[in-house]
Amino acid sequence: MKTKIFLAVTAVFFMFSGSAFALHDGGVAHCDACHSMHNSADNPRSGDVNAPNLMKGSDASSTCLNCHAGDGSSYHNSLTTVGTGVSQGGDFFWVKASSTYDFEPWGGAGFGVNNDPDNTGHNVIAADFGLAVDGTNVTAPGGIMPSNTLFCTSCHDPHGQIDGGTGAGAAAVSGSGSYGTVAPVDGSTLGNFRLLGDAGYKLIVSDAPVANSANAGYGQPGGYGNATDYGSGMSGWCLSCHTIYNAGNMHPVSDVVPAAYNSYKATGDYTNTLATGYDQMVPFERGATDGANLDPASTVGSDGSSTVACISCHRAHASAFDNAIRWDSTHELLHQSGILNEWSTTILAGGAIPYYRDGAAMDTDLEYGAYQRSLCNKCHVKD
Repeated sequence: MKTKIFLAVTAVFFMFSGSAFALHDGGVAHCDACHSMHNSADNPRSGDVNAPNLMKGSDASSTCLNCHAGDGSSYHNSLTTVGTGVSQGGDFFWVKASSTYDFEPWGGAGFGVNNDPDNTGHNVIAADFGLAVDGTNVTAPGGIMPSNTLFCTSCHDPHGQIDGGTGAGAAAVSGSGSYGTVAPVDGSTLGNFRLLGDAGYKLIVSDAPVANSANAGYGQPGGYGNATDYGSGMSGWCLSCHTIYNAGNMHPVSDVVPAAYNSYKATGDYTNTLATGYDQMVPFERGATDGANLDPASTVGSDGSSTVACISCHRAHASAFDNAIRWDSTHELLHQSGILNEWSTTILAGGAIPYYRDGAAMDTDLEYGAYQRSLCNKCHVKD
């Protein structure tokens, strides 16, 4: 009898294991992954035992980072200990008050340089992980959202509800919308890209963007890892909280990508073509409305429907540079950055910032030349 029961249980396990059982998978996870009803020994709360909503962390972001903090190459790691995260969103390490980097300008012993945590990205509040409220900006730059209310859940809907759980989105979520999965025909629906909130969620006034990513790693096409291929909607979604940046005197978003983008490969090198023009360090939106039509490994450059987006220049979470810019805009040459200094190794051990480093062992597809100037030139070609 025991053998039969064991075999039956085993069969059920393997029957379900064939499905995509990622924790979120486009919709809500199993409840006790994030909540602990009784703070029991088999499901304890790692943060404040009196945390709101029975969360396992002291606050919403801490609960998320219980799974999304760690080192290594996983794109799930949104917070690392030394700034080596490879997520396209960036690394929350750079908004920690304690974040420093080794600067060794003469090849000798390095000295720690303090980073400005209020100027490198989104200051999500995560008490259990040392992430505190923005000490400089009372509200979101260019917007009205109070900084002391910024958590991971300000942008991501942990329950994965589509259209706020109403309308067409009230259907059951059967898969992730992050990976170009073919739309289901069984009456179910796909979740939003990266569980981003739809219009009506918190302060979001624009529906979640369309994108497809086989993984959220970084890299030039053909280099180390794939990257996000954006379809449409990202800029409008960001502007939900940063409203003023859509004003006429700001850098335009949703404008057609300049034709020069495709030919520019690096400073002094204009050998790219439409087929090879895409640089995933300077992404854009392709104008697609269906993630299934996007390819995270594509090298194809921009066309008449491709537009500039907020994420063309900024990381969504945080970066090592001012204002979460993707490159150090405070130096003429990329490799002059203290953080990217040719002798600095501490925070670059994982190659999280794919720039030129003199003599460093990096994939050649990830390197620019020694005299590479600002990546603004990918569109503007002023170097």
